[in-house]
Amino acid sequence: MALFLTGVFFIFAITGVATDIFDAGRQPVDKFIVNIVFAGCVAMVYAVAGFTLRSRFWIAFFPILAAQLYIGSLIAKHFPNNPTPTQMDSTAIAAFDKRLAIDGCALIIATVIGYVCFLLVNIKEGRRYFRVQAEIELATEVHRILVPPIETKLGAWEFYGRSSPSGEVGGDLIDLAGDADNWVAYVADVSGHGVAPGVVMGMVKSAARMLLTSGDDATHLAPRLNEVLYPLKKPDMFVTFCFLAKTRDGLRLGVSGHPAILHFSAHSNEVVQYEAANMPLGILPEGEFASVAIQAEPGSLFALYTDGFVECANSDGEEFGVQRLQAEFQKNGTKPLAEIHTALVTSLRKHGLQFDDQSLLLIRRLAS
Repeated sequence: MALFLTGVFFIFAITGVATDIFDAGRQPVDKFIVNIVFAGCVAMVYAVAGFTLRSRFWIAFFPILAAQLYIGSLIAKHFPNNPTPTQMDSTAIAAFDKRLAIDGCALIIATVIGYVCFLLVNIKEGRRYFRVQAEIELATEVHRILVPPIETKLGAWEFYGRSSPSGEVGGDLIDLAGDADNWVAYVADVSGHGVAPGVVMGMVKSAARMLLTSGDDATHLAPRLNEVLYPLKKPDMFVTFCFLAKTRDGLRLGVSGHPAILHFSAHSNEVVQYEAANMPLGILPEGEFASVAIQAEPGSLFALYTDGFVECANSDGEEFGVQRLQAEFQKNGTKPLAEIHTALVTSLRKHGLQFDDQSLLLIRRLAS
């Protein structure tokens, strides 16, 4: 920023030199220097206001312009030009040529310094951009590996899930682990956007897989994840979490600070929401994370999703909401899972633009 503002100063200091040319070299030396410094400093003020206010730059433009005109009039008043000569002898002509040469040299020097400053800024920012871009591409590739699409069957259950990040790297996670007799399907959403939540998301998956392969059952998954994540993340970060698990004892689900799980019954054509008062993971070092046992007849369909679905807003600021999602889920609940996912996403895209990570995991119990 210092280099950039220096470049701005010298490029626009040229206008101060130009005023002396307009005055035919009649400006006193002190006025000449003041005009150069004033022109450069005003340009820096405009630049800083533009960087700070961005699209609201117009708020500062007119006050700065008024101050510029007022100070310019004060300079003209307190630093009057030398009188215009009625005749010019050889000495006056030589002095005039010398003054024009000084103006020309000042123009060249200011232009060169401004150009060099801008060139250095571009080189530095270019190197930083490509370095950051390389890191983002690496993180994006890691995200693709950690959050692949899900489309599989385990025993009498089928699964279909997709995660769509709002940028190159997302903080959402969909995952399925286990076999036909014991499996856990879960969705997690790390607070924030960008690379940092993406890294925490990778930690969530690693910790969850480690806990599940170590023999821990689904009822202990949320509290164990909370214990692992609490000391590893930034203080202001947390993870919302929900899961559906099948064990030999039956079906269980849990919700921790996450949007409600939707359960569509093919028999009654109704949709039920499963919610819980559990807090998100990572807020406190330990806590109770209750889960409940549920029943699911053949044809039952469950939807696990992140808040990017329900909080997607249109141009009027109206969110898509759980009710719309529930209605779409009910209308398409008997279709193949891929078609249900497409219908839900299409309805979401018609409602508004994507500004948050959006993930959806569909789970259906097949007919016996």
